[in-house]
Amino acid sequence: MVSALGPLFRTAGHTVRTQCGVTASAGQRRGDGEIRNYLRDQAGSRSLVFDLSITHDRYGSSSHPLQNGRLTHPQDIDAPLHIAAQRKTNSFRQEFADNQNISFLPAITSTSTRMHGEFASSFSTVLQAHRETEAHFTATGVPSQRNQSDSFRFKRAAFFQSLKSKVELAAAKAAALRINLNVEGCGIVATAPVHAPSRAPLVLPLLLSHNLPFPRVH
Repeated sequence: MVSALGPLFRTAGHTVRTQCGVTASAGQRRGDGEIRNYLRDQAGSRSLVFDLSITHDRYGSSSHPLQNGRLTHPQDIDAPLHIAAQRKTNSFRQEFADNQNISFLPAITSTSTRMHGEFASSFSTVLQAHRETEAHFTATGVPSQRNQSDSFRFKRAAFFQSLKSKVELAAAKAAALRINLNVEGCGIVATAPVHAPSRAPLVLPLLLSHNLPFPRVH
C-alpha cells in the first residue's frame, strides 16, 4: 500500500519518501511514508509523515464457528479504527512533537477496507485533487485566474473521484493480502500430483491366495 500511495502524490509534484528514506523522529523511528512540504500555512511548509496499520473490525473463534464474522464493536463500527489510530498516535506523535517541520498522521484501515477519518480526509481530500487540477491546467497553459470556472470544478471532481478510488483499491488489496487472499486474479498454482506407490507386489500374492486369474493385458 505504501508503494501505491507514493505515485498518487507525485502526480501533483510532491516529493515522496518511503521506508528508510523517511525522516527519523527524535527516537530514531521512521514512519512508512513522508510527503515533503505537503502542508502549507502562514508559518511555512510542513512535511507529513504517515504510518500505516490495518486493524480488524470483526472477529472469529475456532471453538465457536457461529461467532465468526461478528463485529468487535457492534455499537460503533468505527471504534476499531479510532482505537488503532490512538495507539499509533501515542506511539509516534510525541516523538515528532519537537520537530516544527513535520506533522504526523496515523493511516489506519480495517480488513473490511473502512478508513479512519483522519486518513481518509488527508488522502482522499479535495486539497490533493485541487492541486492536481491546478497542475493539469498549468500544464495546458490555462491561466490560474480561471480556476473557479465550471471546467476547473468538473476536472477537480474527476481527480477527486480517481484519487479516492485508487486509495480505496490500495486499501482493499492490502486488506486482502493481510488475510491471504488471491488479489491478482491469477490461477492458483497446483502442487505436483503425488503418485501412490505401485501396489502390484501386494495384489499378486492376494490373487494367488484366492485362486483368482491374473488380469489380462489388452
